Amino acid sequence: MKSAMLALLMAAGASARCDPADSWLAYAVMKGGGKAISQVNVTWVVPENPTDAFSPAAPGWWYGVEPEPACDLIQPILAYGYKGNEYSIFNGEYDWDGGGWWSSETQKVVPGDKVFSSLTLIDNGKAMRMVIGKEGGKNPVVSTRSLTAKTPYTDLYFVVEHQPSSCKQYPANGEITFANIYVELEGTAVTPTWEQIKYKDACSCAGQTVDPKTLKFTWDTK
Repeated sequence: MKSAMLALLMAAGASARCDPADSWLAYAVMKGGGKAISQVNVTWVVPENPTDAFSPAAPGWWYGVEPEPACDLIQPILAYGYKGNEYSIFNGEYDWDGGGWWSSETQKVVPGDKVFSSLTLIDNGKAMRMVIGKEGGKNPVVSTRSLTAKTPYTDLYFVVEHQPSSCKQYPANGEITFANIYVELEGTAVTPTWEQIKYKDACSCAGQTVDPKTLKFTWDTK
């Protein structure tokens, strides 16, 4: 990683070995039961700006897939503070087994923008294509990453990451919702079953399964 900011980013948590990282506040997980995740589609809306615009924690709201053990994270990301005091969308990978952190180009988004994203297993299961963009915006960010694990990428995570030093450094509306979640396992559409976990909590962050296609995370803002 090239800077202190990057060292904070999306799957850092150096005290952990593989995921979940210590930087995760709360997450939802769907286990694939040994079957590879072949397609994920999702949308979410960029939340309000934090009351405290300077947020060195670089909070992130993202989803991603991993094998078991969870040592190679493929993740489309919405983050605040990655490129100054603004929201950015981009694709990332964190390979705990020596590959380290990789990230794509970024696009700026603003509160109220609707983000769309997908993950697609390609090249006979050897690579994952990530897409993230905003509705009505320019071309989305498209990235392809070779899969390094020798086992299938079976598990799907939705995560709130990076503990702030003050809850005012998180979005002022106190919530984010991942919607229109669509999942395929080995080419077959499935109805996901979610486990909600409060992990390394800050600001009483917690997840809620609204329905199989909708996940909501909330946090205190004061």
